[in-house]
This record gives sequence, C-alpha cells and structure tokens, in this order.
Amino acid sequence: MNVVSAQIAGSDTWCPRALAGAGLSKWALANLATAFLYCGLGWAVSQFFARYGLFPSPIWLPASIAIVAAMIGGARMLPGIFLGSLVANYALFDPPFLEAVAISLGNAAGPVIAVVLIRRLRPTAGLFNRLSGVLTFVGFAVLLHPAITATVGTASLAVVEGLPGASLPGIWIKWWLSDSGGTLFFAPAILLWLNMERESIPRTGNLVWKDTVFWSALFLTAVMLLVPLPLEGAGRWGFPFLMVVPISWIALRISLRAAYTLISFVSLIASAGAVAGFGPFQDAVLGNPLQMVGILVVLLALNSLIIIALVVERREAEEASRFKSMFLASASHDLRTPLNAIIGFAEMMKHETMGPLGSSRYRDYAAHIHDSGEILLDIVNDLLDLSRIESGKHDLDPAFHAARDVAASCMELVQMRADQEGIVLKLEIDPDTQVWADLRSLRQILINLIANAVAFTDRGGVVAVRSDQTGSDGTVFEVSDTGIGMTAEQIEIALQPFGRIRQGEAKDRLGTGLGLPISVRLVKLHGGNLSISSNPGTGTTIRVNLPAADHGAPHQETAVTGH
Repeated sequence: MNVVSAQIAGSDTWCPRALAGAGLSKWALANLATAFLYCGLGWAVSQFFARYGLFPSPIWLPASIAIVAAMIGGARMLPGIFLGSLVANYALFDPPFLEAVAISLGNAAGPVIAVVLIRRLRPTAGLFNRLSGVLTFVGFAVLLHPAITATVGTASLAVVEGLPGASLPGIWIKWWLSDSGGTLFFAPAILLWLNMERESIPRTGNLVWKDTVFWSALFLTAVMLLVPLPLEGAGRWGFPFLMVVPISWIALRISLRAAYTLISFVSLIASAGAVAGFGPFQDAVLGNPLQMVGILVVLLALNSLIIIALVVERREAEEASRFKSMFLASASHDLRTPLNAIIGFAEMMKHETMGPLGSSRYRDYAAHIHDSGEILLDIVNDLLDLSRIESGKHDLDPAFHAARDVAASCMELVQMRADQEGIVLKLEIDPDTQVWADLRSLRQILINLIANAVAFTDRGGVVAVRSDQTGSDGTVFEVSDTGIGMTAEQIEIALQPFGRIRQGEAKDRLGTGLGLPISVRLVKLHGGNLSISSNPGTGTTIRVNLPAADHGAPHQETAVTGH
C-alpha cells in the first residue's frame, strides 16, 4: 500500500502529534517529563564541571530543554520548566528558598517569552529554511531568552543576598553566556530530531553507506583534534576550526540534523577537554580555553544554519522560476485548445458554412462552443484559486454543515458525467454527520476529488463518498474508486501543481493538474490533513480529515511522507 499524507500543523506550530488536542493529564505528564529532564541534565552538568572546580556551570545545557519545552507547549509548559529549575537550583546550589523560586520564575518566563516572539516572526517555510528564521531563532532563543534569565537571576542574587553592585555586571555576563551556550549547543539538534522543524534540504533517497562512513570519520577526526595529540606548536589550536568545511558539506549532502548532531558532539567534547585541561585550546597565549570553545561552536553552528537557509532560499527561488515556466507552458496549451474550438466553430457560424442559421447542426456547434467555454472557465478558475491560496488571500468563513447534503450536492454536479461513463456513484453518509468548514471551499474539495475519481475509473466502476465524525468531533471524508490506481511516484506527481498522470488510457483523461493540489491547500487552510492510499489496478482512496470547530488554524508546515 502506497500512502502519501499531507499533514498540517495545528494551532501550535511545534506541538507534537501526541499532544495535539491533549487533555490535562497528558500535559501534566509532559510537564513532569520536562522537570525530570531539566533537573537530571542540570545535575549531570553541575557534577561534571564541579569536579574541575567550576561551579556554577559555565555552560547550562538545561537551557536547551527549557526552550524546546516552551516551543512544544508555550505557557502550558511553564510548570514543568519552573519545577525542574526549582529542584535543580535548590538541590545543587543550596540558595535561600525565595531566591531559588525567583530564579526559577526567570528560568521559566525567559524561554516562554522568547517563544512567543519567535512564533510571531517565524517564516512559514520554517525557522531553518530562511535566513530570517535563523536570525529570529538566534535573536530570541539564543540571545533574548538567556538575557531574561540572567537579568532575573542576577536581580534575585542582589536583592536576597545583598551583593555589591560592582559585582553584578560580571555575574550577569557569566549567567547569560552559560544559558546562551547551553541553548546553542543542543536546542537546534533537539528540534530537528523531534521533527519540530523539518529538514531544510530533504534527502531524495536513503542515507548511503558512503555518507555514514564520512560522518563517522569526521566524528573520529573531531575527537582526535580535541583530545591530547602529539601536535606541537602554537598553531595547533586552529585545526578544529577546519571542521567548518566538512560539517557544511554534511549539512548539504546528508542533512542539517546530521550536521548539527555532530556540532553538539563537538561542543561536548571540546567543553570537556577545555575544563579537564587537555585539547588544542590549552595554550597560554589563548587565555580562557572555554572562550575558544564558544567561538568554535558559534562558528560551526551559525555557519551551518546560515548556509543551509541561503541554499534553501536559492533552490526555492529556482523552483518558483521553474513553476512559472511550467505554468506558461501548460497555460499556453490548455488555453489554446478550447479557444481554437471557440474561434473555429464561431467562424463557421458567422459565414454560415453549413447553410442558414436555422440548420440543426448549428445547435451542435453552439454546444461545442459552450463546452469549450466551460473548459476554459474551469482552467481560469483553477489558476485564480491557486493564486489566491498561494498568496494567502483565500479567506474562510467556516460554519456547521450537514456532511451528507454537501456531498450530495457535489455528486449531482458530476452525476451526468458518471452516467455517460457508466460509473456508479454511491453516497454513504449518515444524515446526522456534521462538518465545520467553509462551504465553498469544502464543495470545491469534494467536487475535485469526486471528478478525479470518475475521470480515472473505467466503465462499470464504482465511486463511493463516505463521511463520519472522528473521536475529537472532527469530520473525515473518504472518496474511493475502483479505478486505475497510482504508484507512490505517481501520487507525488499528482500532488504537484500541473502534475498529470500518464498511464495507459489515462492519457485521454488529462485535466489541468490543479484539482488535487488545490484540494490539498484548501484542507491545509482548515487545519486538516489529506492522505492518499492507492495501488495500480485496485483503485484509490483519498481521506480528508477536518478538525472540530475552533481547532483548525492556518497551517504552518506541510510534510509529505511515503510508506
């Protein structure tokens, strides 16, 4: 079975599917998990650095847990972040209780405030697919979030412990660097591994063994460069910076996730070596080894993120140019054919080629003109609809509708064509089934899907339309046929604008190639998802899941997956 799903993010941009629409109990568990991870990672980091006399930790990795948790649930994750910070601070640093509470409030508020701003400015294509997205993430997650936690924490120390004002700037800078480094070290890798931000340059195939070997070899090289080696001379500290080239290659060749995972490992190894007294950054002329580690990590991280964002923007610009070329090529053909028919038959009528206007054959010509005009009108309407949707100007006016009545009215428009083709249309929807949707858009979705099913089903076949309520009071529509079916590759083509399937007799059934892409985009606007299941020779089933009232939201991200 070939399955392709166009899945749309709901009201929360980064909310995992398991928590979408979750109740209080699941969010409580998510908060407890966040508190456990925050506290556990804080304990591990503090214990490691304390062994080398560094206390508190110069790099606070739990900051990455806090920012990711805030991106998952926003203010709903405040209790978990606060609890994890409170336990970690009170248990590890033994401050006065009120001071620990104040610091933890800052540690919880900082990431949530940053995420609110990131959400407002996040590009639709994703944080790591646009340079503006990368700058937004760095500006708010890596810079602003630590600034808030450092400010609240420093103020708490000043008020509760009465620290002298002269010492506060130094404390603030160390606190800010600690949280900023902890966020940059791990947060992007976590986001990519949790698929909260999609891969910037998706691979077209499976990871080949050469890529795996290269990644492993670079990892071992990084370990060798960052641990004691018989390299002499003051210049040995420069060797780790040469990793910027192969890591950039990994980001482009394999994935940003693979590259940033390697950067996270490099960060850990380099930090461990710096505090333990080994590695290339121990030369006296360099000063603080941790500062060199910070410079290395910032260079590797920002270089990979910015290069990928710029490459993606360039590729999408090239794709947009290709799309325009496809549009012009397709439009020039699809518009010329019906227009030629209109002009030709009109010319014959004008000159009364077949006799006086009273001839019955002119009625046939008039019918041809009418049919050609309808084809032209359908093409123009599809192009206008796609243009409005892509430009974000397609407004929805959702309301409750009887799913059976809507589907029946759509089937009536296709019934004549189905009768001509000898295809049976079946309506299997309970009269009580309700759907929350924009009526015009829903009708367009169903008409496109039913018309496609009829077009690709042979004489004697069956096209069935079903609908039912989902467990969350949403609505699912299912349009199935016994037609020619599609392979996984053909499904991918059909989902692209102007993508048209050529398979045997299907050559005579080509349309504009816009019906299915328009339907997918309209479903996204409702906050729903569309999936296609098909096999050649056995037919196709398309499922449209629409959320309940007020649960839909303008989509943030679209992912197409094949199984």
